[in-house]
Amino acid sequence: MGLDAASLAVWNLCVDTLQYGVQEFIQDCMEREKGYYLGDGCYTLLTFCLLTKDYSLMEKFFDDFLRTSFINRGLMTCGSCSMMQEIAEYPLIMFTTVLEYCYLVGDNDFVRERYAAFSDILDFYEEEYAEADGLLNNLDKWCVVEWPDNMRDGYDVDLTEWQVNRTKHNVINAYYLGSIKCLNKVAAIIGETPYKTSDDMSSLESSFVNAFYDDERHLFTDSVSSSHVSMAGNSIAWLFELFPDDRGVASFKEIVREKRLSHSMFFVTFPLFCALLRDGEDEFVHELLTDKETWHMMLSEGATRTFEGWSKDTKWNTSLFHLTMSYGAAFMTDDFNPKEVFSFQD
Repeated sequence: MGLDAASLAVWNLCVDTLQYGVQEFIQDCMEREKGYYLGDGCYTLLTFCLLTKDYSLMEKFFDDFLRTSFINRGLMTCGSCSMMQEIAEYPLIMFTTVLEYCYLVGDNDFVRERYAAFSDILDFYEEEYAEADGLLNNLDKWCVVEWPDNMRDGYDVDLTEWQVNRTKHNVINAYYLGSIKCLNKVAAIIGETPYKTSDDMSSLESSFVNAFYDDERHLFTDSVSSSHVSMAGNSIAWLFELFPDDRGVASFKEIVREKRLSHSMFFVTFPLFCALLRDGEDEFVHELLTDKETWHMMLSEGATRTFEGWSKDTKWNTSLFHLTMSYGAAFMTDDFNPKEVFSFQD
């Protein structure tokens, strides 16, 4: 793997962050967090495992969080600690990590032994939150969408924590459909029955498009009651191939080229990079990785570890040692192939 000087600076920042930040598990940020977070941990852990070729921490990660199902079948947000929090999309993000594990490790027996437990998470979401069209609504778990919250690109949904979200919205449903697609692909790899049939998936995808797709702009809106278009509302959908036509992908790419990563951080940037690479946009991903407003902004402010934002001023208490954005290094390795992992075409 040959890296130019700009890429090498980002690589060293990310690798140093992991070297000093990973302990017995994936710590979130060193100075104030409560343990390791399921959503953030998926991306940090993938990167750590790609670098070390040691996937034992990933296996521990799966088991640690699956064990929290005795508290809630939809899992807890923090593992190996007493912090009580539930974030709606985090268990769904984990299905991307399970799929990555299948490609990178290939231990089908490990996944097969836990297939029922993974399936039960999706059973819970369907039983508790699915409406007649199959889409999720009225979640009593907080949906974070993007973090820090001022990087949500104006996502037009009230995401106040500790209240039931009464708005049927895009991101949680994009993750939900994506997690089913991931588990179906896992099932094919390990020789299990698909979680949902192709007819069921087609029905869910039609429901998603009918609920959120703007046929005139060829973009997804944030909710059934909003016409606002955001990075989050289209990046997740793009990763999981939910756009009904190529024109939609082209329309969204124009937005990405305009906004770049100015409205993206933890949970939008990773799926966005994966979708771009799947679509052959390697040079553009390199541009974004080495942009002066992203990882290089941290470096310009004296970073020796990745921040909780592109800049110290991103939020009022930006952590200056936060592991999540160390995942930049994942996109500089030769072993991670999003085009293969996140292709869901039959």
